[in-house]
Amino acid sequence: MKQGKYSTINPVRKNIIVLLIAVVTVTSIKVQTANAMSLLPLVPTFTTATRAVYDVVKSKGFVVPKDTVVAPEPEPVYQSLAVKYTRSATVTAYNSVPWQTDSTPCISADGSNICQLREQGEMSCASHLPFGTKINIPGFGVCTVHDRLHPRFAHRVDLYFGGADQIQAAKEWGKRNLTVEVLDS
Repeated sequence: MKQGKYSTINPVRKNIIVLLIAVVTVTSIKVQTANAMSLLPLVPTFTTATRAVYDVVKSKGFVVPKDTVVAPEPEPVYQSLAVKYTRSATVTAYNSVPWQTDSTPCISADGSNICQLREQGEMSCASHLPFGTKINIPGFGVCTVHDRLHPRFAHRVDLYFGGADQIQAAKEWGKRNLTVEVLDS
């Protein structure tokens, strides 16, 4: 069988095409504070968007320079606050992607940029409790209420896990029935 002139693609060209598709995909996502050049730094410091590009590029066989340092996910900040009360809650997880939130996935109901807060180490959640309330979630840590849930979920806390690169972690968290501590802030 005769092959056409476009039937095979040079592996280098294939990798360039994959990289360009990844860049176009990531830059088409509404990134609040990044410009196109900060999405692909030479020695990256990762945000949600750059980690997604990094993961795609790495999975497609590009060589990652040895001096590249992958920043760990921020650890929850635990402030030693007194426990106001405990209560039973269904605890779920969500990500800042349009199909789970809305067209501005990083902006929460109280106007906070939860993507930036996560990068700074502050964990956010959605609940019916007043904005700014801190909740200690077993197995997760302390989160601050910045977002809302539908009123039918009054006994639920929805933890913000990060962007599209953290969807698997949110799925692994799943839906848990826990006793949570509402902290005296």
